[in-house]
Amino acid sequence: MIILKLGGSLITDKTRQFRFRKSVLKRLANEIKRGAEGELIIVHGGGSFGHPVANKYRLQEGFSNKEQIEGIVLTRKVMSELSRSVINAFHERKLPVVAIQPSANITCKKGRIEDINTEVIERFLELGTIPVLFGDVVIDKDLGFCILSGDQITTFLAEKFKADRVIFAADVDGIYDRDPKKFGNAKLIPKIASTDKDILSSLKTREGDVTGGIKGKLKEIIALAEKGVPSQIINATVSGRLKKALSGEKVTGTLVV
Repeated sequence: MIILKLGGSLITDKTRQFRFRKSVLKRLANEIKRGAEGELIIVHGGGSFGHPVANKYRLQEGFSNKEQIEGIVLTRKVMSELSRSVINAFHERKLPVVAIQPSANITCKKGRIEDINTEVIERFLELGTIPVLFGDVVIDKDLGFCILSGDQITTFLAEKFKADRVIFAADVDGIYDRDPKKFGNAKLIPKIASTDKDILSSLKTREGDVTGGIKGKLKEIIALAEKGVPSQIINATVSGRLKKALSGEKVTGTLVV
């Protein structure tokens, strides 16, 4: 089994609120269809849909006032819209995808997943479909609610289903020693071992990212690697790279083992 995480920065335009990249989604659908074999689960991020709304209402802090209820409603609304866009783009390419709403299927405790009804996902897999989940605002037993990142869903399912590997499709080549979008001399780190936790201290979270950004992502990936599931981070804006990664071919990126 492969679990594929499609980053929010990949499938949406983060410079324009509520704008998804239809042409990118169509190309990704083609590459998934050509490259994927066996069982596949897809998880996607919120990008310019979920993050701005959640950040405006400070949903990442849990329940503190009734004004946040509007934020919960709006976040659920825009994430449902994004999910429909992803599903529609994949349906156009005849991919047998089925959307699974995290807020109806997952509960958290102190911001961490406590329970997922994985039987639903397992049954859809047995039918030969591709379950699609996404980052969302979900019920939290201690905080009232919380923002659940697609990265946490991805790593939880990877451990639960004992995935062979996880692919994080992003808009950069992988993990760098500094922000490649700000520093021209940033160097790609091709391989990270789960013992290399010092690298986390050098990474910074992007402003406005309510799920921890690249630092939060790598933290989840390292924890997964410690449990024996390898992950690779690739730049899926490069045509053909996702297809090759799904097919098991060697591609530019960062491998976490």
